[in-house]
Amino acid sequence: MAKTANIDKSPKLAREVASRPKSPTQALPLETATAAPTKRDQILDAATRVFLQHGYEGTSMDRVATESGAARRTLYNQFDGKEALFEAMTARIWASFPVFDITRDEESLRDPKVGLTRLGHAVSNFWIPPEAVAFLRMVISEGPRFPALTKTFFEKGKAPAMDAVATYLEALSKRKLVKIKNSKLAARQFLGLIDEPLLWVRVVGIDETYSQQERDVIVQNAVDMFLGFYLTRQ
Repeated sequence: MAKTANIDKSPKLAREVASRPKSPTQALPLETATAAPTKRDQILDAATRVFLQHGYEGTSMDRVATESGAARRTLYNQFDGKEALFEAMTARIWASFPVFDITRDEESLRDPKVGLTRLGHAVSNFWIPPEAVAFLRMVISEGPRFPALTKTFFEKGKAPAMDAVATYLEALSKRKLVKIKNSKLAARQFLGLIDEPLLWVRVVGIDETYSQQERDVIVQNAVDMFLGFYLTRQ
């Protein structure tokens, strides 16, 4: 059942939506969209499908070799085993999240609203594909049996992304644009304002969908609430 949000259709919001930065490639690129995929790309695409279909425990190198059409020797030349394959897949997934580019951009560093809005849209778009949610659900459900699974997920993706947001907020504080004492806590607060309505309900299996306009409103509200608390008053 789709979830419908209250939408402000004012001209001001329309202008803000029209002028916001376009989001980059979304998470979990099951097919390479630019140049012809390399053998490594083909194996990682196949591995993504196998992991999501069979889970971490049910995935084997043989299954990935069959799915990718690669010989076992070719597969093992690229990856030592399932753990290395999962690590490479996780790193590629998070590489599609443009947080590092956004947080280092000079315009984002000059204007907190610009930077946070760009970050918000990047987060919103990152979790749109059902495969992205399925991937997170797999990590949560199988992590207790395979601690290395959760460790890889955090070390190769979530932790660096969270640290980048925290570092960005620290940079804004040094410029006296925001007043933040605990940048890591503030980063979690900002991301939580977006992830709570757009991600976590889907992780637990509730079928809520939002239009692009509804996601834009959630992001804008998150930015306004965050800056309403942390923005330095001139």
